[in-house]
Amino acid sequence: MMNKAVKITLGLMLVGSAVFAQSLADARKAIDAEQYQKGKAILKSLTTSQPTNAENFFVLGNLYLTTSPINQRPDYIDSAKAAFDKGAAANAEYPLNFVGLGAVDLAKKGNPKANFDKAIALTKKKDHTTDLYIGKAYTYAPVPKIPEALTHLEKAKALNEKDAQVYLALGDAYRSQMKNSEAFSAYRTAYDLDKTMLRSKVELGKINKLSKAYPEAIEEYNKVIALDANYGPAYRELAEAYLPWALTSQKEYDGRLKQGLTFYEKYMDLTDRSLDSRLRHADFLMWAKDYKALEVEANEMAKLDKVNPRVLRYLAYSAFENGNYAASSQALKDFMAKVEPTRIISQDYLYLGRAQMKDTTQFAEGMKNITKAVSMDSTNAGVMAEIGSALFKAKKYDEAAKAYEIAVKNPERELLDYFYLGSSYYFDYAGKKNANLNPPNDLLVKADSAFSYLVQRAPTTFQGWQYRARINRLLDGAEDAKGLAVPYFEKYVNILTVEKPEEAAKPAGVRGLVEAYTYLGSVAARRDGDNVKAKTYFDKVLALDPNNTTAQQAKKAIDGSK
Repeated sequence: MMNKAVKITLGLMLVGSAVFAQSLADARKAIDAEQYQKGKAILKSLTTSQPTNAENFFVLGNLYLTTSPINQRPDYIDSAKAAFDKGAAANAEYPLNFVGLGAVDLAKKGNPKANFDKAIALTKKKDHTTDLYIGKAYTYAPVPKIPEALTHLEKAKALNEKDAQVYLALGDAYRSQMKNSEAFSAYRTAYDLDKTMLRSKVELGKINKLSKAYPEAIEEYNKVIALDANYGPAYRELAEAYLPWALTSQKEYDGRLKQGLTFYEKYMDLTDRSLDSRLRHADFLMWAKDYKALEVEANEMAKLDKVNPRVLRYLAYSAFENGNYAASSQALKDFMAKVEPTRIISQDYLYLGRAQMKDTTQFAEGMKNITKAVSMDSTNAGVMAEIGSALFKAKKYDEAAKAYEIAVKNPERELLDYFYLGSSYYFDYAGKKNANLNPPNDLLVKADSAFSYLVQRAPTTFQGWQYRARINRLLDGAEDAKGLAVPYFEKYVNILTVEKPEEAAKPAGVRGLVEAYTYLGSVAARRDGDNVKAKTYFDKVLALDPNNTTAQQAKKAIDGSK
């Protein structure tokens, strides 16, 4: 049996091992590997077991700030401030917690000067870390201040030109300015100074990715994996390189996209699947348009934080794309109720409006939200062509016209949208007139305006001229007193008989020419009193339709008037 002394000795060894496993170095390593939940757990344990160690509180607060920009989480910023305050209380002479409080000021869009000045005043003459972290704070702030960041990072470099962390931070600052050459050089120096700093090699790959040199970026990430097959961020970056690379080749798209998704799953396996890493995974799935997987991930995230606004956004988007419109609408309403108005983006209004329009009772509200989305970003108008088409096919011409009015605001609109816009107004007028609802001529004017735009840009679109003729005939009145439709029917006839004779032989072309010749003959006879011209038109009608009674009776009337 094991004696008491041996048991005590082994017990102390196990306790010592547990403490060693939860060192600050382990916490930093976990954070670097984007195992944020693990890093947070270690740091919370350290701040409890070592309450006078101010550095533990600084690293914990910095972790909250590191993840907050990803999630835009005010509660993380508040948690960061609480950690820095405790660190400052634990050791008022330790400068970095005051740097942290300055970073919190930046996160809240305030002035960090007082806290940064205090940190600098507490810093020993040759200590470069205060300037290093002030530089990082300016770089990673929600509104980066890179000139200020570089000022402090250069001071840190002057004090200690052998610290790889300084060059890593310089690389990040330069990259945010799109100075990729300077950033590349800084990252390379960081790795040369510290071969264990895999993050710097990952950043080298990012520079290649930003330059759209995807194979070179992938090669750099694979070098990192060769050094450490369990370094998660390399797999995430691989995934995020394969997706834009996939977009460059239709032939390779499916294969590269699948490979990217595989790498992202590997990344998730190597992290702790915390809410932070899941949110970034959701970003990727959204980008890859893998909405089935996104909805699954969003529901898993909801189990961790069911009130997180960003989780609600992903639930809403994925539910819509998967046909769950009621769930999408509710999730977006919940999301909008929880966030500041400034955090609601055009896509939120767009998805909400589209979801609402799937329910005919919410058409007006849906249109209102889509209009809001378009006012924020005109490219959102493109979706309205799809909605307008569905409404047009359902013969809901009033609603279709409203949809196409928004669709044509899209900078990349199709000319066909103007055809359907004009047609929607035209058929809306016709339907209301047939129902004796006395529709306003304004509907016809709007229809004519749409067709006018169409034929100006595509002059041989004969249907546009035909509709302009019909619209102007309605505007003229039953007796065609002014002959308003004449120039439009004449243009229509010219296109079908001269420019596109193949259309004249089609059934629709024959019917269209009969309509045009009949109208032109009627105007020639009644308005102009030109029976010769009128008879010529009616002869053309009978050549196309020998049994046309209108033309036959018109010719008899002309002959009888002689």
